[in-house]
Amino acid sequence: MALIIGLPSIFREAAHKFADDLRASFASSVHAQPEDQLKPPVQALIRAAKASGVITRTEAHVDGLGGRPDIGVEIDGALCGHVELKAPGHGALTKKYKGRDKAQWNKFTALPNILYTDAYEWALYRSGVQYPTEIPIVVRWDDVIEKGSSSLTDELVRQLFVLITEFLSWTPITPTGPKALAQMLAPLCRLLREDVSLAVADETSALKRLSSEMRDYLFPHSSDDDFSDIYAQTLTYALLLARLSGEDHLNAVSAAARLDSGHGLLAETLRILTQARARAEIEVPVALLERVIGAVDPAQLSKRGDPWLYFYEDFLAAYDPKRRKEYGVYYTPQEVVSCQTNLVAELLDKRFNKPLTFADEGVVFLDSSAGTAAYPLAAIEFALRRVEAEQGPGAIAEYATRCAQNVYAFEIQVGPYAVSHLRLTKLLVDAGATLPVDGLHVLLTDTLESPHVEPPIPPLMAERLTEEQRRARQVKATVPVFVSMGNPPYFREHGNEDSANTRGKWVRFGDSTDITRHDVSPNRPIISDFVDLAPSVHVKNLYNLYVYFWRWTLWKMFEQPGAPRKGIVSFITAASYLRGPGFTGMRQRMREAFDDIWIIDLEGDNLGARKTENVFAIQTPVCIAVGIRHAEAKRHRLALVHYVRIEGSREEKLDKLKAIRSFDDVPWSDCFSGAQEPFLPQQAGNYFAWPLVTDLWPLQLSGVQWKRRWPIAETDDVLTRRWQSLVKAPLNQKSKLLRETESRTIDRIGKLFIGDNELPSIKTLDVGSHSVESIRYGWRSFDRYWCLPDTRVCDRPRPDLINLYSNKQVFMVSMLTKVLGLGPSATSTCMLPDTDYFCGRGGKDVIPLWRDAEATQANLPLLLLESLEIDLEMAVTAEDFFAYTYAVLSAPDYVITFSEELTIPGPRLPISSEAILFEQAVTLGRKLLWLHTFGERFVPNGERAGHVPNGKAKSIKPIPNTPTGYPESFEWIEYPDGSGQGVLHIGTGQIEPVSKAVFEYSVSGYEVVKGWLGSRMKKGSGKKSSPLDDIRPTEWTATLSQELRQLLWVLEATVEMQSVLNELLKKIVSGPTFNAADLPTPTDAERASPVAENDDAPQHDWINSEIALSPDVSA
Repeated sequence: MALIIGLPSIFREAAHKFADDLRASFASSVHAQPEDQLKPPVQALIRAAKASGVITRTEAHVDGLGGRPDIGVEIDGALCGHVELKAPGHGALTKKYKGRDKAQWNKFTALPNILYTDAYEWALYRSGVQYPTEIPIVVRWDDVIEKGSSSLTDELVRQLFVLITEFLSWTPITPTGPKALAQMLAPLCRLLREDVSLAVADETSALKRLSSEMRDYLFPHSSDDDFSDIYAQTLTYALLLARLSGEDHLNAVSAAARLDSGHGLLAETLRILTQARARAEIEVPVALLERVIGAVDPAQLSKRGDPWLYFYEDFLAAYDPKRRKEYGVYYTPQEVVSCQTNLVAELLDKRFNKPLTFADEGVVFLDSSAGTAAYPLAAIEFALRRVEAEQGPGAIAEYATRCAQNVYAFEIQVGPYAVSHLRLTKLLVDAGATLPVDGLHVLLTDTLESPHVEPPIPPLMAERLTEEQRRARQVKATVPVFVSMGNPPYFREHGNEDSANTRGKWVRFGDSTDITRHDVSPNRPIISDFVDLAPSVHVKNLYNLYVYFWRWTLWKMFEQPGAPRKGIVSFITAASYLRGPGFTGMRQRMREAFDDIWIIDLEGDNLGARKTENVFAIQTPVCIAVGIRHAEAKRHRLALVHYVRIEGSREEKLDKLKAIRSFDDVPWSDCFSGAQEPFLPQQAGNYFAWPLVTDLWPLQLSGVQWKRRWPIAETDDVLTRRWQSLVKAPLNQKSKLLRETESRTIDRIGKLFIGDNELPSIKTLDVGSHSVESIRYGWRSFDRYWCLPDTRVCDRPRPDLINLYSNKQVFMVSMLTKVLGLGPSATSTCMLPDTDYFCGRGGKDVIPLWRDAEATQANLPLLLLESLEIDLEMAVTAEDFFAYTYAVLSAPDYVITFSEELTIPGPRLPISSEAILFEQAVTLGRKLLWLHTFGERFVPNGERAGHVPNGKAKSIKPIPNTPTGYPESFEWIEYPDGSGQGVLHIGTGQIEPVSKAVFEYSVSGYEVVKGWLGSRMKKGSGKKSSPLDDIRPTEWTATLSQELRQLLWVLEATVEMQSVLNELLKKIVSGPTFNAADLPTPTDAERASPVAENDDAPQHDWINSEIALSPDVSA
């Protein structure tokens, strides 16, 4: 047969040998893995396709480290591509793959050049797309294993030669701009992350050991997933920085050598991350990154400007779209950064006469939690644009050099640190800057560590890390900062953490050694200035990283010896300090530090009663603050605080921020002026003259907190079955079933909530041990559960609450430290309430009528009732005033009328000084309390305790009482007549009429009927805490049906009273009322709990009372 033109004879011969070798190998009685049998002949065939320079190697597979291609191919020492072998018959068309083959292919789509074959089929793929894209080529050698070379024709051999030649001709595509570069690097970085993740999951791998050794120094507070992510990004960006810095023959070794000048710690980090044993486990993606980044042309990426500002966002969009959507995790939205930058620049220009803003003389800039350097980048970009506009393009290099000297950034994680080095170096070098002799001023350090004490040095990186930390300490101790901007981290710590575990470090605990200094008292932590001025019960809220960063910045700029004692701070942080009662000291210190403070409230509460969209993917509201101090001698003793709230969707908020170029673009409102008052505007009217509810009812308590769900249930039968499962379980399962916590373990003895009988540890119980007798429990507003009153299974039983719990007590529950939502501002219960009773969220929100179980001491300030009686000229009892308070707070219009005022937590009570209105409120309040305690308290004459008056809702079709008929869903369907009435379907059961107002009745976002039914459906609702939670009601009982009807009747009557309550509220507010100044103020003793919080169970002689254990549900 004549040789076809274009087919080298050496390849033709190699192809025939390949075919005959396969036939012999697979015909042999010695069996090996099919892929292993293909490796030698496939490698020989690939080498034969090119005259010289082709080196093939088989990739070592390590158990547990995931799939990697079978063969790597190099040409003249440069990685060219990979070959993946499949057992004959699997085919080379990846779109047909399933199971493990498909999962492996999904991973290999990141590879830019990979050849697939099972000997019968050959196909080439580039970054997940079959080549060529227009008409993909598949070379098929049918019967090659069975017939050997006799199955081949020269045309078939030529087709494979063309495909392999194309495979060997691959070179990386040189990106033409930052966005293209980001999209090229992202899949390779993701592949590296996946391989690292698989490696660290293996306890015996070198990467696992490396992560353990270096985590404290380079990857603090990181999980294995975080480590994998940081590793991949650090290596990628270190290589890229070296290439952009001029390294022509790029690999990890040469990159580290290039980075030694100006980026020494990053260079050393790269060496450690790519040490031989660790690299061997992730060779494929590392080699690919070296090859692809090595082909980057720095000259094509030298444009200065916005493309590099958005480079990291473009990278994240391709690298991990899901995580990019988590706005707060990786980067601050550019609109936020731009707004802060514009406002700070205006202050520099107009208040400090620095027209070149961040590039002006003496403007030392610090971002103390830099992340990927969004704020330093924005500041430098802004300044250089101003320089170009005012002095011309020829001046840019000079001022870029000044920026390089004056801009500092601290970062604790090595991944973002590497990205910051790349982005800032690129920006400054492209602008013509000369970088500082001591290297870029982006430092790997923990901002909150002591500026005075040298930390311990890790032996492996002693020299480099020592130098980096020395530089960071020098900046902290001596460099005068004029502008501080950033997005400090949010992380809430426990108040009882010791100095070894807290991230607050020096700010929270001070120095552990005796050091004499002038800025603070020796060993006195600077956070004390916030803590000492806060109410002790709320101090725990100050133990948060963002608070630490605020305190550190105030110290650094205005208190430290040598500090300029003037300048500008702008942070975006959680907004809790604007109004929270625990932040009184923080607000006072900020007012004392600044002359003016501007607050842009961006809302974003996804957990509270008034849900709004957040500019970050977090649940916590956020705000921007800008503070200025003009000189050491302040203009104002206390700062003037200005406020604006930006509302709308996330996109609308960002658009509004983007449009802010000046302070004149914002409609500011002046705020309260008191040292500790909220950073919120004071509204017109009398609201803030009225007394706080917490001043009228000075004792507030927290509800019971279990830390597990299973000891509370919809029926007492469920609790019995859960307990039996616990005691019958093997010992090695009891801890999980209990859901152990630090304070509640199976080894701990306990007590009843009420009484002094000691209960043995769960560990010692035999299979026949009975649970304590269950009691009724206030789970949520209007929702009566059952619970096991047993301290062995409840972390915080609240002895102070239990001590005054009795069949005479009633509790009013609100949200006293959080913002109220629509609906009533208070609900009530005569049962022990849950800590989240009011609406699924709670705090110290439970107000008892009585300070004692015997109902002899009213929870009121001394002389309050006497004062009211004198002015109203009528008798007023504690029960009357409780009912008055409840009526006013139960009016739905209370929250609507005072919506703005209530953004400052803590409702205030308008107390009418007109006896007739006061008496009307008392009457309405007594009726509401009778209804809302399901007939147990404030029982009218002629009514029986525990009886709920019948309403309109009746059972039309029964809810099945069999396990198979147990309801799984519910639905309300409105009547066609548009009356607002309808039918409530529970499984196949029906109750009607039920109004829409009743079905949708809500308490600060908690929908009462839906919550009641949802928790009682077959699958239940809420998060599970233990396998015991899976033990659920199996039969819908008559008691459940009756309790549902009672709930609907109570809400019917409540809804019918709403218009009367609203009208009464309107009359009270528009008439004469008592001001707080007119009334007695509570003493510290009246605010204090009668019993300190501890585990000692109170004593009551009424505990076996029928009423206390279970209200009558037979009515």
